[in-house]
Amino acid sequence: MPIGQRTRTIRAGLRPRNSVVVRLFQSACAASLLVAAPAFSQSAEQEARFVDAVRMMEARNVTFYVSVDPRFEPLLTPPAETPDYLDRQRCFLARLESDGGAEMMEEYIAAAEDLAEKEITSLIELGQSLPEVMMADVVFAASAECGALTYTTEQMVTPEFLELMDDPDVMQGLMGG
Repeated sequence: MPIGQRTRTIRAGLRPRNSVVVRLFQSACAASLLVAAPAFSQSAEQEARFVDAVRMMEARNVTFYVSVDPRFEPLLTPPAETPDYLDRQRCFLARLESDGGAEMMEEYIAAAEDLAEKEITSLIELGQSLPEVMMADVVFAASAECGALTYTTEQMVTPEFLELMDDPDVMQGLMGG
């Protein structure tokens, strides 16, 4: 699919779901949508690990995008920690734990910690390295039901962001080319 068509697909509501770029974008959002989320995990230790990992992943995402094009910097600020945002995060975590179980929650936290340690060199590589737990249907279902991914996407996907994504050189840089 040509780059311009991919961007139009993103602009048209992040459909179709099977689009590689859309899946990569959703994966990156799902991995980082829990920034500053109050933990709903099994223990205070898990909460601390999770929050630290998510913050580090978010920082790595911003660093990567800005390294490709500095114009991304003002566009990639974390969403404001409004009550609505925090409620969506709590809903997501509760849903992940209730539908996936305590083991899945621990696996997700461990995967986030591992991912947070890795430098992002391309969206293609990022998508290929995402652990299965982060791509699980439960993650996307919880995000869809709670609106967490929608909220994060709406905050990030601005006309300025889409304009940058329409730039073939920027897209090439993001994809690792």
